[in-house]
Amino acid sequence: MFFRTSSRPSPLARWLHLAALVALLVSTHFGSLSAQAQSPAQVKRSRNVPGQRAVVIDERLSALRTRPDIKAPLTQRLRRGRVVGLLGLSRGKQGGPRFQYIAVTRNTRGWILAEALVRPGHEGDAERLMKLINEANDDFMRARLARLCADEFRHTAAASQALLALGQAAEHAAERLSREAKRRAGDEDPGAGISKRDYLLNYAGLDRYNRAGITFDYDEAAERIVYDGGAYRELLRKYPRSAEAQEARQRLEKLGKR
Repeated sequence: MFFRTSSRPSPLARWLHLAALVALLVSTHFGSLSAQAQSPAQVKRSRNVPGQRAVVIDERLSALRTRPDIKAPLTQRLRRGRVVGLLGLSRGKQGGPRFQYIAVTRNTRGWILAEALVRPGHEGDAERLMKLINEANDDFMRARLARLCADEFRHTAAASQALLALGQAAEHAAERLSREAKRRAGDEDPGAGISKRDYLLNYAGLDRYNRAGITFDYDEAAERIVYDGGAYRELLRKYPRSAEAQEARQRLEKLGKR
C-alpha cells in the first residue's frame, strides 16, 4: 500500500513563516529609520579610526599631506568637524610649523598642520577654539564652530561660552536672513493655504542652518524671521550656574516678547 504525502505546508507552518517575514520587515524598517535619524555629527563620531581622537576646526589649514612639509603633495582637504586619530607629532625645522600624523580612516593617513585640530577635553584647545569663534566674522561659521565647541568640550567652561556665542550668532544671522527672505518674497501672495510664516521659514537661506541643527521662528507682529533660542535653552538646562546663564535667560525673555 502506498501513502501519498502532501507537499503543501501545514497551516501552522504557513503562519510561522508569515510571522517571521513580518518581523524581518519591521526590524529592517525601524533600523533604517534609526540610521536616518542620526545627525551628521553623530555619524562622524561613530567612525572608528585608530589613534587619539581629534577634530578638524580650521579648513584653511586642513590640507592632508604626504610628508610633514608645507610644500609636500596634498592628498585631500578635510572638512570642519571631521573626526581623525592622532598618531604622532613632528616639530619640523627650527621655528617651523608643527605637523600631526593622523589617521583619517583605517587605511588613509597623512600629515596635517597641528593648528587645524583640537583634542576634545583639553583646556588649551578649548581656549584656542573659543578665540577662533570670537574672531569669526561670518555668522554661520561662528555658529558651526560654537556648536562644535559645545559638543567636544562639554565638561569645560568653554561649553557654556560656546552656547552663548552660538545663540548670538544665530540672532544676528536672523536679521540678515529676514531681510533677504522678505526681499525675495516681495509683495507676492504666498498662495492659497500658505501663510507668510510658512513661506519665509522655507527660505533657502535657512537650509544650511537647519542642517546644522540651528532653527528659526517667525515674529508675526514684525513680520520677520527670528532665532528660536535653542542654544540659550540648552545652556540653561546644562549649565544653569555658569557665568553665561543670566545673559542667556535675558535673551530668551527678549525673544519671548517677540
